[in-house]
Amino acid sequence: MKTNEKTVHFTKEFVNIDGHRNGVFIESTNDENPVLLFLHGGPGFPQYPIIKKSGLTWENDFTVCYWEQRGTGMSYNASTQGELTLERLISDALIITNYLKEKFNKQKIFVCGHSFGTLLGGVIVSRCPQYFHAYIGVGQFGRHYESNKHTYDFLLETAIKQGDKKAEKDIRSVTFDRDFYKNQGYRRILGRYLNRYGGGAKRTGYSNKQGIKDFFTCKQYTWKERFNILKGIFFSYNALSETIAKADATVLAPHFKVPVFIMHGSYDYQTSYIEAKRFYEKIVAPSKKFYTFENAAHSPFIEEKERFIQILKTDVLGLSGKVVQETSSFNEKKSKI
Repeated sequence: MKTNEKTVHFTKEFVNIDGHRNGVFIESTNDENPVLLFLHGGPGFPQYPIIKKSGLTWENDFTVCYWEQRGTGMSYNASTQGELTLERLISDALIITNYLKEKFNKQKIFVCGHSFGTLLGGVIVSRCPQYFHAYIGVGQFGRHYESNKHTYDFLLETAIKQGDKKAEKDIRSVTFDRDFYKNQGYRRILGRYLNRYGGGAKRTGYSNKQGIKDFFTCKQYTWKERFNILKGIFFSYNALSETIAKADATVLAPHFKVPVFIMHGSYDYQTSYIEAKRFYEKIVAPSKKFYTFENAAHSPFIEEKERFIQILKTDVLGLSGKVVQETSSFNEKKSKI
């Protein structure tokens, strides 16, 4: 596999955690690059296929590990995965972190979370800053109830603005309240209108049909793993939806001892822009930056790839570069002992 004329080293591995196999894809053009753990959203929604299809080439600058969380895709096995809780995923994420540190002989790594992955990533970096260079949040989670209230209002306002009487009636037929995560009607209108109105995965739209196609045409998966992606999406949502619905990321991850970088699409109504800004403003960190992607919805890292990569190079690696360089020097000395 090549990217910009560089050969990408690809591995597919499984890490055993408490008798359960966790699947990971690792890609890099240079194993000496800083290591970045990517935490997907959903929950239960692996994003390797859509990221690879988009042509994002961050493996030129990082050794990128795509871990599929317990109960997701490669990491779905009903007989071994046990109960799925946020605390269990936090524990798993820290074990994967240590696995990567040892595998690549690094003192610290970077974490990039997307959507639900930002809740998970924020907590592990806040709790265990000694393992990490920085935290990168894309489509930052804030408060899920308030975020979804913004989503509902956006759907209704857009239907009215477009003069779509049928959609307006459909949306008004759904009562939005604190039990929104249990409401099949609300989930139905999300699936029907959010991507259509440009507030979902991508501003230009990304249908469920396209998502399934991307899963099933991704050659890195076996057929069993492809079917397990669909099983994992339903399993993970059922297990975690109430926890997520009641979560406030600023309570679970209020303080950071490393730099924080938040990147958010201005059209994002899966994790609302207002809630992402609230998270950014409330957290305490030695340095923090917020980037608005004006032409993106929920996936600025693939909707505005060039800007995303530039921020990683100039700001994330630039601000954290001294630490990374010192770590590399430490590892070189260590290898000579």
